[in-house]
Amino acid sequence: MVLESKSAAININKIGQVEASKIEQCLCGFFNQTWRFLLLMGLDGTVIEVNQASLTFFGLEKTTVVSRPVWYILGKSISPQANTQLREAIACAAQGKLIRDQLHILGTENRTSTIEYSVQAIRGETGQIIALMWEGQVVELTEPKLNQQALRESKQLFQAMADTAPVMIWMSGVEKLCNYFNKPWLDFTGRTMEQELGSGWAEGVHPEDLERCLHTCVTAFDTRQNFIMEYRLRRFDGEYRWILDTGAPRWNEDGSFAGYIGSCIDISDRKQTELAVQQRAEELTRVNTILAQTTAMLKKRNDELDQFAYVTSHDLKAPLRAIANLSEWIEEDLQDQLPEENRQQMRLLRGRVQRMEALINGLLEYSRIGRIKTPVSVVKVGEMLQEVIESLAPPPTFTIEIQPRMPTLLTKRLPLQQVFSNLISNAIQHHNRSDGHVKISVEDRGDYYEFAVADDGPGIACEFQNKIFVIFQTLEAPDHKESTGVGLAIVKKIVETETGTITLNSQLGAGSTFRFTWPKQPKE
Repeated sequence: MVLESKSAAININKIGQVEASKIEQCLCGFFNQTWRFLLLMGLDGTVIEVNQASLTFFGLEKTTVVSRPVWYILGKSISPQANTQLREAIACAAQGKLIRDQLHILGTENRTSTIEYSVQAIRGETGQIIALMWEGQVVELTEPKLNQQALRESKQLFQAMADTAPVMIWMSGVEKLCNYFNKPWLDFTGRTMEQELGSGWAEGVHPEDLERCLHTCVTAFDTRQNFIMEYRLRRFDGEYRWILDTGAPRWNEDGSFAGYIGSCIDISDRKQTELAVQQRAEELTRVNTILAQTTAMLKKRNDELDQFAYVTSHDLKAPLRAIANLSEWIEEDLQDQLPEENRQQMRLLRGRVQRMEALINGLLEYSRIGRIKTPVSVVKVGEMLQEVIESLAPPPTFTIEIQPRMPTLLTKRLPLQQVFSNLISNAIQHHNRSDGHVKISVEDRGDYYEFAVADDGPGIACEFQNKIFVIFQTLEAPDHKESTGVGLAIVKKIVETETGTITLNSQLGAGSTFRFTWPKQPKE
C-alpha cells in the first residue's frame, strides 16, 4: 500500500497484503501518537475515528464522539458563526477541495485557543472520495497575527454594520476613486459592486447634477474638508431620487490621509414637502401682496367716503336748513293772510326737513363706525346710563329701572353710550303707553358682559324681527313716527365692531328685550 498526493487528496491503491498491514500499523501508531488533532470523517462530517490528542484537548470520551457530526461535538466550544464556517469547509472538502482556515475554540481550561486546520478528501481505488481527514493544531498568535486577526475582525464588524445600517455608505481611497459600497447602496441602485467601483457610481447621477456633484467632491478631497451635498441618483426602477450625501476624510494611525467615507439618505419626500411649503409660501406672499393692495385701496376708499360723507352732509344740510328757515319767514310775513291749512303744510314741510336732516346725520354716523379711533377710558356703566336717560328726557310717567351694581369697564365710552342711547330711545319712542316701563340689566358671561334692555311695549311680530337691524327699515310709516330706520342698524354695527353680538326676543303685545354682549377688555 502506498500514499500519493493527487489534487490535495490521499489516494490509497492496492499493494501486497504484508506491506499494507505494516503500513496500516505505522499509520495507526502515527494517528494516536501525533500531537496534532486528527479526525477521520464521513463525507457528511460524521466522525469515524478520532485520535487521543483531540480527545485530551476537548475533554471528550471516544464513545461520545464517534458516529456523531463534528459540529455537534464542537457545538459548545465554538461560536454559531464558526459552526457554520466548519460545515461549509466540510461540504467543500467533500467535493475534493483542500480547505485551510482557523477556528477559535474553548478548551478544557476555559481558555480560547486558535486552531489552524485543514480538511482534505481521501480517495479510494477508483479515485472516488470515500472519507475526509480533518487535521488541526493550536497556534500561538504572534503580534502581527493578532493584528491581522483584529484587522480581519474589524473589517467583518464594519461589513456587518454597514450592510445592516439604514443608510447608504461609500468609501474611497486617496486617488479619489470609490473602493466600497454597502449593501443598501447596491440595493438602491440595483447595480453590482464591480459596476459602482471607481467612478462607476457617477453613471447613476442625474446629468444636471453630475458636474456640481463632482466639483463638490474634488474640492473637498483637495482641501481634506467635510462636505454635504444634494443630488439626484437613479434608483433601480429608473426613478431619480434626491440624495443627501455627507462625506468626511479618513485618516491612518500615522495621521496620513486615507481617503473619504460618506453616508447617503433618500430625501425625496422631504424635498417634495419643502417644494410644497415653498409653493404655499409663494402663494401666501402673492395673497398677502393682493391683500396689502386691497387694504390700501380700501383705506383710500374709506378716506374718500369720509370726505364724501362730510361734504354730502354739509352740502345737503345747508339747503335743508334754508328751506326750513324760508318756511318760517313766509309764515311770519304772511301771518293772518295765511290760511290754517297752509300753516299746517308749512309745519309738515319743516317736519320733513328735520327728518331728512336726522337721516343724513344717521347715515354719516353709520358710515364712520369702526373707522374713527375712539379713546379708551374707565366707564362706570351705572353713571353713564343716568346721563343717557337725562339726555333723552323721557315722559315723567315713564319708568326706567337700572339694575344695581352695574359694572365698571375699561372701554370706549362713546360707542357704548350710543348703543344704550339708541336702545332706550327706541323703547320710549315706540312704546304704546305714556306710563311704559324699561328695565336695564346685566349678566357676567366670562370675557363679556351681556346687557339687556327690556320694555313692556307693543312688541314686534316675528316676521319683522329680522328686518329691524337693516338700515332704513322701519315698521311704521315715516309720517306716523319720526323714525329714520338707522338707529338699530347703528347699534348692530357698533356691537359687532367691538366683537359682540346682539339679539332680539319679542312677542307681539308682550314687549321686547334687546340683549347685546360687550367685551370686558377693549378690542386691540
